[in-house]
Amino acid sequence: MSSKFFMFMLFFALVILACNFTATPALIPTNTASAITAAASTSIPTATNTPLVPSATPMPTIAHSDTLAATATNPVVPVPVLASNNYIDDRSMPSQVIVSLYNAINRHEYLRAYSYWTDPATSLGDFSAYAAGYQATASVDLVFGQITGDAGMSQVDYTIPVILKATDKNGVHTNFAACYVVHEVAPDVLGSPPFYPMGINRGSAALSDIAVSDASALATTCSGYPRGIGLPSPVSGSSLNIDKTNFIDTRSGPVETVSSLLNALNRKQFVRAYSYFQDPASFPGPYETYAAGYADTDVISVIFGSFQSEGAAGSLYYKLPMALHVLTTSSAQQTFVGCYTLRLAQPSVQGTPPFQPMGILSGKFTQVSISTDVTPLLPTACN
Repeated sequence: MSSKFFMFMLFFALVILACNFTATPALIPTNTASAITAAASTSIPTATNTPLVPSATPMPTIAHSDTLAATATNPVVPVPVLASNNYIDDRSMPSQVIVSLYNAINRHEYLRAYSYWTDPATSLGDFSAYAAGYQATASVDLVFGQITGDAGMSQVDYTIPVILKATDKNGVHTNFAACYVVHEVAPDVLGSPPFYPMGINRGSAALSDIAVSDASALATTCSGYPRGIGLPSPVSGSSLNIDKTNFIDTRSGPVETVSSLLNALNRKQFVRAYSYFQDPASFPGPYETYAAGYADTDVISVIFGSFQSEGAAGSLYYKLPMALHVLTTSSAQQTFVGCYTLRLAQPSVQGTPPFQPMGILSGKFTQVSISTDVTPLLPTACN
């Protein structure tokens, strides 16, 4: 491609984007050389690898305290997040929804990327066209600005400014100034399925001068969007602490998925807990019966064993042993040892909406004495 042709295309893209910035909510799925598209350097590991488990150096998680505490004397410092091929499917906090979106794009998991929008067919259009637009970029790094929230009745809209630093397959770097609105329905108010996780309601982007500082670009990228007050972070985002003071909604791996389930139970968010089962009507059964079974449960703590994994027919299966210690509302103590089986249809081969995230297929647990040393029981709990 000649430099003159590339400059013409770049100028053409700038003109089009300038004319449609406020009218086009979908984020630049085009076929130009500067479009944000995806290319993952590795495929999903097979059963002979360590599948879909964060490495010792996972993608950093952004806490709201990093972005919300701006004052006139303490301006917001842009928070960079580099592209990662570790599997990240995390809706624990608004920034992590955006991190997960671009993690999916970088890994060629376009249906997963599409699924982070609350109404993708309306916001983005046809899935096939959306996926076809993401073909030229090798990676996208992110730089977050100040996240603000606008609370309504049992819901919050978070406005998230972010710079998208795209590198295409020819090594050309392009910046886009983007803005997203991530919507959250308070899980506590849901009395029956389905559960609605955090998702993107709205988003737009425009080409940004690569020479402009990130702070300057972030200062204006959400102009015209609702800008609420800085809200306290609803999650720590950096731990799998299942205590009710934390909030975990991540399916990045088997431990993460089950930790999210147990966290939901500790927070009495039974509709959310029920959603982590892949076919809940079959297992664990009707929602009303499931929720009623935890009526006298106060606090759950967990010890995980090492999970086993295998691949079969385009899916990854996991067996996760664990010991659960339960404190009831009457202060009685109970201990259970058992195993959950989880499944993930390989995201790179899922081609038809809706996306199916990792979910729990089945489980079996046995009650043991509270004085039992559970550690030697975990290696055989999934047998």
